[in-house]
Amino acid sequence: MTRRTTRPTTRDARRRTTTATRATTTTSSTAKGMDEEESARMRKALAEDLTHLFDDEGIDPSLYAKDVSFEDPLTKYDSFDGYAFNIQMLRRVFSPTYAMHEIYQSGPWEITTRWTMVMGLPTFPFAWRPTLTFTGTSIMGIDEETKKVTRHVDTWDSIENQRHLSAEGVVEVLKQIFDFAQTPDLDTPGYVVLKKRRDYEVRRYEPYLVAATGPGLNVKEVSSSSAKMNGQVAGQAFNSLAGYIFGQANASGTKMEMTTPVFTKNATMQFVVSGDSVDALPASTNENVVLREESGGIFVAKKFSGVATEEAARDVEKQLRKLIENDGLEASGAAALAQYNDPFTNPFLRRNEIIIPVSNFTM
Repeated sequence: MTRRTTRPTTRDARRRTTTATRATTTTSSTAKGMDEEESARMRKALAEDLTHLFDDEGIDPSLYAKDVSFEDPLTKYDSFDGYAFNIQMLRRVFSPTYAMHEIYQSGPWEITTRWTMVMGLPTFPFAWRPTLTFTGTSIMGIDEETKKVTRHVDTWDSIENQRHLSAEGVVEVLKQIFDFAQTPDLDTPGYVVLKKRRDYEVRRYEPYLVAATGPGLNVKEVSSSSAKMNGQVAGQAFNSLAGYIFGQANASGTKMEMTTPVFTKNATMQFVVSGDSVDALPASTNENVVLREESGGIFVAKKFSGVATEEAARDVEKQLRKLIENDGLEASGAAALAQYNDPFTNPFLRRNEIIIPVSNFTM
């Protein structure tokens, strides 16, 4: 995918100014800074070390000063022991997964990483099993003489005020903890959240297989740009796809595993299908049901609960398009409605999303 530079927002500019000021160390004032070889060595060492952030091996103490300071919007420590304690606490309580997307030199004696971290809370007392997702940067100040990390500042993309114990940071955590929307434990298209903003996410989807039907398969018949299909057409489409999934309308009579979500866009409904390739799937015996691979790519997504009526879907789509326009992102296709739950799920607990492809996202 071609990448173009995203227009910086006032919000991004404020974050860069604030965090750059906070991450500056007394040893980073030297104009010369690290040479190319030293920078590459430090980046390689830190990239390798951070792969062990939450595993049994853990981070390498030799890379960090004993009095290394760590700060993020919720926690603050002024020693390596405190820093390591925080990591182990996260590991034991939240079972986090960590993915680094890039690492680069951001100052004369400064290395920055961009990452995604996903954490699950224990089922007691959190019976609704919330998942917390954070994306952001780690800005690490390096001592000129010892070549060790002396300061580590984390920022989150979902807030503007990055100060320790900022009200915004606390609210963000509570908002995610008390999100009661349920995601069924079923196969679903794989994706990673590249950036979690306050009101939407930027995701990179892997390719996935679908069975699709509806008047939108014939472009000439499309009469609505809504991501939501109307009731009668949606019912017919759902029944056709269910016939394929449950074996009444596939060549082998195979009853296939349920998946989530159900996608609708451009007057077409899609069921996600588990499999390695379209050729490996049972052929459809219903000429109105086609099997194909969705290519994946970069999408923005905004969640909402309740009954996903056409009016609700249009309203959320309008909000999402305004948000990404403000952040300089360009939509590159039609919006899709993703519905994760069956009709018997309490509307308050339903997970619905509007998803739109974008063309110019950069990290």
